[in-house]
Parts: sequence; C-alpha cells; structure tokens
Amino acid sequence: MPREIKMPKLSDTMEEGTLNVWRKREGDRIERGEVLLEVETDKADMEYEAYVSGTLVKILVREGETVAVGTPIAVVRLDSDSDEDMQALLAKHGGEAAARPAPVPERRPAQPGGAAGEGPGPLRAAPVREAAEERPAARAPSPERLELPPRESRLAFFFPDPDRVRATPRARVLARERGVDLTEISGSGPDGAVLASDVEAWLQALEASSQPALAGDVPATPVAVRIADELGLDLTAVTGSGPGGRVTKRDLRGFLEAREQGAGARAAALYGDEIKLSQKRKFLTRQMVESKQTTPHFYVSMHVDAEPMRALRDRLKGEGRRVTYTHMLIKAAALALDAFPEVNATWREDGIVKFNPINVAVAVAVGDELVAPVVKDCQGRGLDDLAGASDALIQKAREKKLSPEDYSDGTFTISNLGMFGVDSFYAIITPPQATVLSVGRMRDVAVADGGELRVGPRITLGLGCDHRVLDGAKAAQFLAEFKRILENPEELLAEGGEHAA
Repeated sequence: MPREIKMPKLSDTMEEGTLNVWRKREGDRIERGEVLLEVETDKADMEYEAYVSGTLVKILVREGETVAVGTPIAVVRLDSDSDEDMQALLAKHGGEAAARPAPVPERRPAQPGGAAGEGPGPLRAAPVREAAEERPAARAPSPERLELPPRESRLAFFFPDPDRVRATPRARVLARERGVDLTEISGSGPDGAVLASDVEAWLQALEASSQPALAGDVPATPVAVRIADELGLDLTAVTGSGPGGRVTKRDLRGFLEAREQGAGARAAALYGDEIKLSQKRKFLTRQMVESKQTTPHFYVSMHVDAEPMRALRDRLKGEGRRVTYTHMLIKAAALALDAFPEVNATWREDGIVKFNPINVAVAVAVGDELVAPVVKDCQGRGLDDLAGASDALIQKAREKKLSPEDYSDGTFTISNLGMFGVDSFYAIITPPQATVLSVGRMRDVAVADGGELRVGPRITLGLGCDHRVLDGAKAAQFLAEFKRILENPEELLAEGGEHAA
C-alpha cells in the first residue's frame, strides 16, 4: 500500500514543525535512508530520512508551512503498489478539502431582539418584512409602551435603515422634519406601515413620558436608552439628532459604525507586519512564561574586580592560547558548583534533587533568536578543554547545526550581555534548573584603594535563584565563591576540580 509520510516528532517537546526544505521533488525516486526533507523543530533544524523506498508522488505540505506532529506531509508509492491503490490514496487527500465542512459562522452572544447567534450582526440592516413582523400589533403608541419596563430584551437589534421601514410618504416627511427615527415606531397601517398619525402619536407620547433632565443627563428616546444600557454604551459620546436633540436608535447605529471603522483605521496605522516566530522561539517563549509563573525567583548580585581576569587573558593570549572571559566564566561555574553541589540541583514535587554532572548552558544570540547550547560534564575539565568545547558549540549555533542533544540536560546557565553594553540585568531561570547567572559588561569605575582613589575594571554578576531550592544565604555564599574564583583566576588554570577552600 502507498505510504503517507507524516510530520515526525523529532524532539520530546515537539508539538509542531515547520517544513524548511524538500530535498526531493514530486516524481523523484527516493531510497530508504536518503535525506527527504529538513524540519525546523522547537530545538533545532533537523534532517529527516526516508524510511521506505519508492517514488515521491505527492507533496501535501509546502516549504515554509507549519503543521502539527502526525500531519500527513507527502505520499510515497512503493514499487509493489498498484494504480488502484495509488488512486484511492490520492483521492483521499484530494477530497479532504472538499469534504471539509464549511466554516461555521461566528455565534454572537444574545442580543436584544433574538436568541444567541440568531439574526445579522448589530450593524446590518434587517429585511423590511422581518422588521414589520417583529413589531407588536398595529396600534398607536402610548406613554406606557414608551417607558419600556425592565424585562428580558426583545428589541430588534439590527438597526435597520429607516428608509427601508415601511411607511407612507407623509409619515416620512413628518419624521424627517421632526428628527424621528422610524425604526422606533410600530405602524398601524397595512402590513405594519407607519402612518403620519403614528408619528404624531409617538411624539405626543414621548413628550408625555419625558422627565426633566438632571445635570449631565443625555436626552434620549426610551428605545435608545434600552439599547445603550444593554450594550454598555456611554450616551454622552453620542450626538443626538432626534426630537429636542434626543439620541435615537439611528444615532446609535451611526455611532457604532463610525467606531468600528475608526478602530480598523487605527489598527492599520498602529500595527505593521507580523513577525513569524520560529519553532525554537515559540518553545523558548512557552518555557520562559512557565518559569516566571511557576518558579519563585529571587536575585542577588555582586561586583567583581575584573583586573585579574584581564591580566590572565592578556597573558594567555601572549602564549598563543585563545581564552575569553566567557571561557573563564564556564570554568569558574564548574569550580563553584563543585564546591556548592546543593546549587547544582532542581525542584521536584517531592523535594530537591541534585544533578550528577555539571552541565553549563551558555546563552548565545544567533540572528534574531536566542539559543543556549550546553557544555557537558564540566567538572574536572581544564580551561582550554572547556574553551574548545564551548567554541565548537557556538560555531554550530551560528551555522544553525545544533542538534537537540546540544541543548539538553543543562544544570546551570550563563547569560552574558556585556558585549551589548549592558551594566547589569537578571535573566529568567530555564526549567528544570534552579539558577541562572547574568553577566554585565566590564566597565571602569572609581575604586578606593588604600586611601587613594583610582580607576579599576568591574563586572556585575546577578544570580537568579529558585527559592524552593535555595535560600538567600546559600545563594550569597555561592555567588561570593564565584566572585572569589574570578578574582583569583590562577585557580582557573588548575587541572581537575581542585581549588582553594
């Protein structure tokens, strides 16, 4: 039977994937083990190999499209497949769009004049006959009817155009002269047509039912008041055109139409192009939101004298050894975490669990994305060894060749924004880790030294902590050890994990 190739699940957290590149085209022969396509997952861009041999007959998902895991993306014909089998499967996919039910119109909440989801929206005109049929029995309006006592709303809330209301020519002229909204009047003529006498009776009833306006009140017809109350509209924002400057149902219609058009124009002026998020960025966003919502963060910070680090780097450079400040930070983290293993831990519902290895993740900005490849098993490794491993990962990140294994199992993260001129900041903890180190730029500051004032380089370290795993005292002790190591960087050159107590 022909095979459906489905969007593969290439990482344990992957829910959807973006199809980056098809390595084969429709009609191409494919062999088992050949790279068939490249997929962008929440962890990395990965190649996917064909698991069968045959002919790529149909591509269902094009390059650049994002679909859920398990979605059919292509059809492959095996050598043993018959034409009938192939046609049946292609018919299935070709017929899916036609068989898909038509979109269901959006159901609106219950509105005056109808049940939930019934009738056209508030700004659409209703057919004349429907409007007439929904009116009460034809008779002259009375003050009691105009008062509209509290009840479940039965107003015909579709703001029909007054010109489409059935009315006699004389009634239209009178309504236009007096500013009357014909949609508020129930006609007593044939088929519910509004007569001139209906308009006059409605005006008399309106005057009879009017109360002296209080300061700040807005004069409005009872129907307009009922509609404004049900929609939560502020009548002070509406200009009335009815008798005596009253706000009518027609005025509310014009106000809502103008507001809707204005909102669209403001949105068009305010918002530009939408930025499409990569799968990795979507995953990072969900992870950071979860971290801030579920992890009780607290922060401590210290200033580090960076002169010894600068001197060590310059010395190693003269020896032909390329060691950066980031490399020193990774080695210092390995030493400090070895001295404080309770910091290299995570929170679980049943308590705190220590990690066995020291795996340091280093946040790296690649284009418009942030990735954090992990230097594994840092304990006991020399500075040059860690530098080489870190550089190799960063290079893979820049070439977008990191695999999920390169991201996984971090136990401690270093985020350095010093190269962007940032003095200090606090990063968000990456679950399931309990700490994250934020590193600011190296800057020259005034330093009091033996009663004299001089200029010296300083770096600010900020430590974000999960309060379920660490308390303030333990976090301060760990950060103080980190600072001590950086200010005595000869310890960074010692092989193994030995350092001063």
